[in-house]
Amino acid sequence: MPAPYRKLYLLYLQFMDLALMTSALSLTLMLNYAEEHYVQYIIDFASDRIKVTNAILIGVLLFVWHQSFNLHSLYLLTRLHLLGEEIREIALAVLWGAGALLVTAQIGRWVTITVWEAISFALLSFLLICSFRLVQQYILRWFRRRGHNAKTLLLIGGGPRGQQFVARLMERPDLGYRVLGYVDSVEAEAGLSNLKQLGRLDALPSIIASEVIDEVVVALPIKSHYEQIHAVIALLEEQGITTHLLSNFFQNHLAHSQPAHLQGMNFISLHSAPALGWRTEAKRVFDLIAAMALLILCLPLYLLVALAIKLEDRGPVFFIQERMGYNKRRFPLFKFRTMVVDAEARMKEIEHLNEKEGPIFKIKNDPRITRVGRFLRKTSIDELPQLINVLLGDMSLVGPRPLSIRDALGLDAAWQKRRFSVKPGITCLWQVSGRSNLSFKEWMLLDLEYIDRWSLGLDFRILLRTIPAVLTGKGAA
Repeated sequence: MPAPYRKLYLLYLQFMDLALMTSALSLTLMLNYAEEHYVQYIIDFASDRIKVTNAILIGVLLFVWHQSFNLHSLYLLTRLHLLGEEIREIALAVLWGAGALLVTAQIGRWVTITVWEAISFALLSFLLICSFRLVQQYILRWFRRRGHNAKTLLLIGGGPRGQQFVARLMERPDLGYRVLGYVDSVEAEAGLSNLKQLGRLDALPSIIASEVIDEVVVALPIKSHYEQIHAVIALLEEQGITTHLLSNFFQNHLAHSQPAHLQGMNFISLHSAPALGWRTEAKRVFDLIAAMALLILCLPLYLLVALAIKLEDRGPVFFIQERMGYNKRRFPLFKFRTMVVDAEARMKEIEHLNEKEGPIFKIKNDPRITRVGRFLRKTSIDELPQLINVLLGDMSLVGPRPLSIRDALGLDAAWQKRRFSVKPGITCLWQVSGRSNLSFKEWMLLDLEYIDRWSLGLDFRILLRTIPAVLTGKGAA
């Protein structure tokens, strides 16, 4: 959009964010006062509390709210962004806003706000602003699909990477980009057939001077064009033109890239495990709440199991074994003891009976298992103490099963070790997809499938499928 309209739209966004935050505060107060008391509260507030000091504090609060949204990059108006990132930044901004509300309320006493009311205010603000932003995006994309509010984009590099970018961009007309053409280091013989080559790289300054260009995408090969890319970015930066540099330098099939910053240094992080962010934080919060609740609910069962184990052979209740977890960190795993006390010492005597391929040791009728232990394993009750590991942060409710040190050191293929890129879990995909009947390779492949497909929804589905797997006894030990 033209610069004057862009400025007006920015002012509109900023005004609406502050208006919605103020509305959220009013709704919070209304919900915490009876209706007749709320009206009286507003009258009292208007007559008694609008003082110079309070007016200054309210002004400071509005300024902090505005700056919070500004610092979280919510007014950049970039089209090539992820919706999830914007929602996360809104959440962080309203949390800062709630904190500022608590502080100014305590200093000036211009409003009475408790911690729970501040949390209610943050939730209402988040819902109102997210709803507003989503509606705005829908309206803008509706107009852009019809050719309005378009931005002119210049592509630098007509090779395979440039062709792939244009193909992807054409799939998203709602972003509102019109590709002017492309420039390259050589005259194209067979490049982007649907785009005009405007010239070679050395003609870029004159092209920029003569054409209306809003944004530029650099898609030149990095290895052979490093110096030219550096010069192009310097030229565009000097003239204030927004530039996007394609970052898929290494053509990885598994790794995801993410920009990162350190003391003024910019770099690209590659990760093949689920990206850290609000989803993994939400997973950890759910783990803590669910593990604590289950521990409390299962406490009577813990006592009964402990009594049964003690009555059978008077040995220890728990079996504690070192396992290998996240990024090969070693940790003590807790289980109810299901084998004889000297089970580890007798391991060498029965290793030749192993029924599993690969480094994993498992036999169907292990002679070391006790009578109580057989029942605990069949019902998976022996795994319940691992809720303690979840609380300690060594494990999650859902994730690849933690391997013993012996088994982990036996993994010889590099791809198998990617299972250590996430926290191990009490239950996982292979346990609800055939469990003990799977081959070692199928087990490893299902672990990697879980990592590649991971989402909160997948975790919940696995947890729900674990219940019938345990009740029918079709789960793995």
